[in-house]
Formats: sequence, C-alpha cells, structure tokens
Amino acid sequence: MTMNAESYSRKLGGDGAVKEEKKFLKSYAFKGKLFKEEFREYYLDGKLQDERELKKQVAESNERRRKGRSRDASINPMEPFYPENRGKYVFTLTGKELQHGCVSYHIVADCLVEDENLYEGDFWFEVNWLNLVHAEFHPAKMPTTIKMLDMTKSYGPVEYGYWLPVGFHLRGKGQAMLFIKFNFEVEERYSGHKIHVGLTDDFFTEGTDED
Repeated sequence: MTMNAESYSRKLGGDGAVKEEKKFLKSYAFKGKLFKEEFREYYLDGKLQDERELKKQVAESNERRRKGRSRDASINPMEPFYPENRGKYVFTLTGKELQHGCVSYHIVADCLVEDENLYEGDFWFEVNWLNLVHAEFHPAKMPTTIKMLDMTKSYGPVEYGYWLPVGFHLRGKGQAMLFIKFNFEVEERYSGHKIHVGLTDDFFTEGTDED
C-alpha cells in the first residue's frame, strides 16, 4: 500500500505556541512489516527549502528511524492485538460509542510490562467488521528524556472499502539534563491511498544508503 502524506513537525513553547514548524510533502509505502518513506518537498516556517536542506532532513529522519525514534505513519497501534503480544495486555471492553460517525466498540488495552516499544491506550473498532476507527495511545514505558508522548491515529474506508490511515497526531514533552525542557508536536494527513501496487521487497531497500 502507498499513500501521500502532508506532515508537520513543530517545536512548541511552554504555552503551546508554535516556535518552529517544518512541513514535509512525502509518500509512504507499506508491505507487511516493510516500510519506506520518500521526501518530495520541505518547508521551514512556510518557506520552501532547497534540495540541500531537504537532504539534511532526509538524513536526520533516517538516523531517527535507525535508532527506533520515528514518530509517524510507521507506528502501528494494532500491535497490542497481535497474537504474539496479547499475553502482555489486559483488555477491557467498555461498551459501544460513536467515533468518527461510526458505532464502535471501545476497548482499553493496559500493558502488563514496561516496554517503550509497546503501546497501550484506548481503541475503537466499528461494530460491523471490527475495523480500527481510532486509537489514542502512548508507550507502555516512556523513552529516555521523554515525559509525555500522547498519540492518536484515525482510519477510514478510503479505498475499495479498506480501512486505511487518514490522520496521525502526536504531542510530546521532554527534559534533557536538569533544566532543558522541550515540547513538540507531529501532525500528518494522508491521501491518495493505493493498494495492491505490486511493490517488491527490493523497493524497500533502494536508496537506503544515500546521504
């Protein structure tokens, strides 16, 4: 599956005001657990940046992904429900609620282990086919220097009835050393979804060694 993304990365002040905003136009590709992002344009505080600056951002993104610190469409909130992970959770069905216009089952997933690579939170599945409609979640253990990392991801029937991601939002707070505090936000909007596009495994490794 492939889709286009309009992605925003913001540095925030303590009052929530935007201090710096980076905007990226890019595309994502998925195949099973394989994932790839491709950048097309980069804007800093509304101004289009040149190719050199774009390449710097690509390099920084690759480094964050290598360290497992990416916070974007690659995050899969369905992971708590995978068979290999279910034993690490307690699931509670709280009832039916309206979520994004859909009657949905509201399930709370509480993680039994402290692991920054696992997620817990609230999940809404539409009642007819149990497609994930919306998730509000956070790491089961906060990464080093991070004090808060709240995420939401929304889905909709956008391609031949398939429920695919339509939006992602993250709000975080952290502290480096003793007095250096930072606040940040990521927002992504997805469009142009295409499925069954015949991507080979080699596609996901092409260009990964570029500077």
